[in-house]
Amino acid sequence: MSDETIDNAYLRLIEIGKALSAERNIDSLLKHILQEAKSLATADAGTIYLNSDKTSLKFAIVLNDTLSGSRQDHASGPMYLPDISLYNGDGSPNLNNIASSAVHRSETIVVGDAARIEELGFSGPKTFGELLDYPTISLLTVPLKTVSDESLGVLQLLNATDSEGNFGPFSDGIIPLIEALASQASVAMENRALLDEQEARKQQLEREVDVRTEELKDALTRLSEAHIILKEINTIDAVTGIHNRRYFNENLEDEWRRAKRQGYEVSMLMLDIDHFKRVNDTYGHLAGDECLAAIAKEVDRMFNRPSDVVARYGGEEFVVVLPYISADNALRLAEQLRKIIAESTFSAGGHELQVTVSIGVATANPDDEVRSRDLIGWSDTVLYEAKSAGRNQVRQHHQ
Repeated sequence: MSDETIDNAYLRLIEIGKALSAERNIDSLLKHILQEAKSLATADAGTIYLNSDKTSLKFAIVLNDTLSGSRQDHASGPMYLPDISLYNGDGSPNLNNIASSAVHRSETIVVGDAARIEELGFSGPKTFGELLDYPTISLLTVPLKTVSDESLGVLQLLNATDSEGNFGPFSDGIIPLIEALASQASVAMENRALLDEQEARKQQLEREVDVRTEELKDALTRLSEAHIILKEINTIDAVTGIHNRRYFNENLEDEWRRAKRQGYEVSMLMLDIDHFKRVNDTYGHLAGDECLAAIAKEVDRMFNRPSDVVARYGGEEFVVVLPYISADNALRLAEQLRKIIAESTFSAGGHELQVTVSIGVATANPDDEVRSRDLIGWSDTVLYEAKSAGRNQVRQHHQ
């Protein structure tokens, strides 16, 4: 894949993450996940299995361009696929099946030539082919996991296709994209399940408290609303309307632990408005506050994946946390943001202002030796390198 193609794919992931979080039910969510995965990987077919009872993978959906059909778990007909046992009869993990093995090993499994499937110690594609009369050439199987590393199921893509429709292996460049999509999908699935569970509990609670007085209901409602508002106020910056330093600190530590556990990269952008003191001195502090809010809105508009965090770091400094984004892509996104701001005009205090920003970029793979504060320090250091070099620039830390 070319750099431009990869860039477009990662930008597409941002839109996909937002779209997945908007799905209202699990069936449409699963179908959306599989459609996007097939599109990104140019796969001819794909399936999703769910690990609902922790003993077997239950078939949820299959999409197959060649067979032109789709199947969900409550339907019946020829598109049904049997459940996959996660354990053998003696209680040992089932590592013979690709999907089951991906769950137990918690890793992506790529098979470039299904003819060698038995040599690799796996089974499964033959069953798929026999049931659906469909040839399997290549497979890409990615586990779906919660943020606490619990299995949700697997996403399996079959038969990468070229521009002429021929089947072949999946390219190395597509694998991290599908893994990133799987992470986004897992978050959306987990959130959907939590929301569904919350809705079910809410309905049950409403039935149980119907006998209570209206006064008590009103009191509980007011208390709940006040709690939510107070919690939100404590994490939002009053001037810009984006998250504050406190939220950033807490979120970064949580994200760092996840990235360390799951092994993905975390990038950070630290940006500072150039010569911002001149804005305050020339137009006043109220105009300065409006300028800060306008810049914050622009940054927040660009980085809107569910996993992205945009926060005011302090003064005229902002910070962006970008999970799953590589160093090269973080640098390109930072340059894109710098250019957008430099070419924009912002209304503040009745004046039309043009400002620029300097941006420091750093990327890390969290481990025992690299800490979250190291990423902050690197980003801050290269930010001031950018300012010292003349401002309106992007500088990147290199380990």
